[in-house]
Amino acid sequence: MNERQSVQRFLRGAALLLCLGASAQAVTSYRVQPGDTLSGIAARAGVSAAQIRAVNARLRGTDQVQAGWVLTLPDRTLPARTHTVKSGENLSVIAARYGLSLNALLNANPTYRGGKAVWAGARLTIPSRSAAASPAPVARSAATVRTASSSGRSGGWLWPVAGYHGVSSGYGPRVLGGVREDHLGVDIVAPVGTPVRAARSGRVLESRPDFDRGWGWTVVLEHPDGWITRYAHLSANLVQKGELVVRGQPVGRVGNTGRSTGPHLHFGTYLRWDPRDPLSLY
Repeated sequence: MNERQSVQRFLRGAALLLCLGASAQAVTSYRVQPGDTLSGIAARAGVSAAQIRAVNARLRGTDQVQAGWVLTLPDRTLPARTHTVKSGENLSVIAARYGLSLNALLNANPTYRGGKAVWAGARLTIPSRSAAASPAPVARSAATVRTASSSGRSGGWLWPVAGYHGVSSGYGPRVLGGVREDHLGVDIVAPVGTPVRAARSGRVLESRPDFDRGWGWTVVLEHPDGWITRYAHLSANLVQKGELVVRGQPVGRVGNTGRSTGPHLHFGTYLRWDPRDPLSLY
């Protein structure tokens, strides 16, 4: 069974230097949500309120926004930084993570030109670059979503990390490390080592390190009615490929492996490999 491409990336175009006194090029739209403020949107997008006002005529001279308004957001300039290479990463993976071409990364790190390998622990220079200013979603709590029962539409879905309901990154478009992508799952924040439970009974389709695609240590379960669940960035896998598991059985432990910005579980749900928002099932 071929898996749908889970993360869609594209590289940003020419960089823009944003100045408060100059007119910025707007490249992203954002629909104002209930409870949003201009300062809050700006903080989450990584730009200033003045930069947003400069490209939205309706905001000239005011900080007031209304739910339902669609605002244009300017690009933001990400400063240069260093990156410590992790096990399983290569130059192409690192370049894609930061929205760079491989040549741009090599220009900033000429030591690795000519095919020299990069090893875990090496420190690379990530040059300044331009990225779309897309507000990160406000963290949601699964506690606000109705609890799944063992019958009805949920089909007995169990929350995979008992006692931890904070979702740091929801399902849908986002920007991570300067890269625009579709986040086909939810990130549940929990300490490293926390048990990860099978959301439903099924068979282990995958149990392996998957660093090429950024998942780190990952477990994928296949369920009898066409549903598939992914548990990624684990610190340990507790099941093997082909093993039958029951709902609630520990299949791994929360970790910070692969393309991860902190300890959490990436929980993805698919219906015959068609991605679905996990929170819609609870």
